[in-house]
Amino acid sequence: MWIRKNRRDAWRHGHLPLPTQVVSNEEFLPMPQTADQKQVEYRINQMANQYSRKLGMSRRDFLRTSGGMAVAFLALNEVFGCHFKVHAAEATEHEAYAELWPKGQFIFDAQTHHVRTDGMEPLFFRRQSAAFNEALVGIQPERGDLQLPNYAKEVFFDSGVMVACLSGVPSQIFDVINADEMAATRDALNELAGSQRMICHGFYAPYMENVNEELERQVKELGIRAWKCYTAVMERRGEFPWRLDDEKLAYPLYEQTRKLGVDLICIHKGLPLPGSNAEYTHPRDIRKAALDFPDLKFIIYHSSFKSSNYELPPGDDFIGEDGYLAWTTDLCRDRLRTPEMTNVYMELGTTFGHTVITHPNICGHLLGQIIRAFGVDHVLFGTDSIWWGSPQWQIEAFRRFQIPEALQERYGYAPLTEEDKAKILGLNAARLFNVDPEEARHHFPDDGISRLKAQYIAEGGLPSNTQYGWVSAR
Repeated sequence: MWIRKNRRDAWRHGHLPLPTQVVSNEEFLPMPQTADQKQVEYRINQMANQYSRKLGMSRRDFLRTSGGMAVAFLALNEVFGCHFKVHAAEATEHEAYAELWPKGQFIFDAQTHHVRTDGMEPLFFRRQSAAFNEALVGIQPERGDLQLPNYAKEVFFDSGVMVACLSGVPSQIFDVINADEMAATRDALNELAGSQRMICHGFYAPYMENVNEELERQVKELGIRAWKCYTAVMERRGEFPWRLDDEKLAYPLYEQTRKLGVDLICIHKGLPLPGSNAEYTHPRDIRKAALDFPDLKFIIYHSSFKSSNYELPPGDDFIGEDGYLAWTTDLCRDRLRTPEMTNVYMELGTTFGHTVITHPNICGHLLGQIIRAFGVDHVLFGTDSIWWGSPQWQIEAFRRFQIPEALQERYGYAPLTEEDKAKILGLNAARLFNVDPEEARHHFPDDGISRLKAQYIAEGGLPSNTQYGWVSAR
């Protein structure tokens, strides 16, 4: 059985700075909370009670401060070992937190979401899902929690994100948000800011009606500079799964996008959609397409992460056929065997969030494998927010995360340097999407969004510590 994460938190007095179990946007089955995650949750609450009394604050208010965030990483280190850079002094001294991070670090979240704002919130993520999850029948969302105003608050007011990419699903069956509405969000927030805070995807699939004309419309009328596509969809109402290396279906689209001057193709791989054919979610079709179209850039969303709905044993069994990293490892092997495959990039949305709170050692393997195979310049930071809540906890987790020395020594992974993290957190995506970080740093401190954020903070605005996706109720 699934349950909304924010409902679970309300019942269990949750609302912790980071989730202590895997959150799903219904693209995969959420695994039950593990014993280790329960222990992390217990220790966060225990330390929050201790420090909030010391500071004369309520427990919930303390958990919404930087001290509460620090306590969450202290708890993760206690349970999983020292994977995160954190000091106990941060729990009570804001200055200790502020000294850790570089000022003005450029953060570009390459995967964010909200749903339609026309009063039909949302079709796929509630009603359609009931077809394969009876627990969702009759469950309604809180009005507005997945829509634009709350999206703007979670992404720009409650996190350090400077630029965000808004994405969606190219499907009339799962009509979450369309390209026109994504472009409208981009334009509205950029106009509000007076600077470039948003970009968005357009939609791209061989089953789209009048597909060539539609691609041209999105480029010329909506200003689309990158496509989002799903190769694994349910075969219904004219939509069908397809492969990136299908010369009859996919290659004409590549030729068309070449003519239109768009060279970024973002593909959902991994996280098999419930009810879809997982064969089409596997990354085996990437290599040929990338080699045949070297002037196009293929950005693999979720890094082909094969989420698992069970607790894994210790050791390296997760790399096997049914493990978390099986498909990611397959794609990394393709890259290592094919040095000329330099136009493929790996995006971390959900993949990082899932592993870093479940098995930090697996997260270390994930990052170590990807960076070794593709190079640190080919990895993009994304959070899949707002399903996972504000991006801030993932930004902090990535800043603080260290690949354990034992894994480095045994597998030859390189350590994550501060320069590496800066590239992954924003500079790599800025380069691909033609955003100038220096110009952005010049404009952002005094743009419209920054002024509103300052007012929000001055009036006592605090993060909600809410995740909006689904979790296992077990």
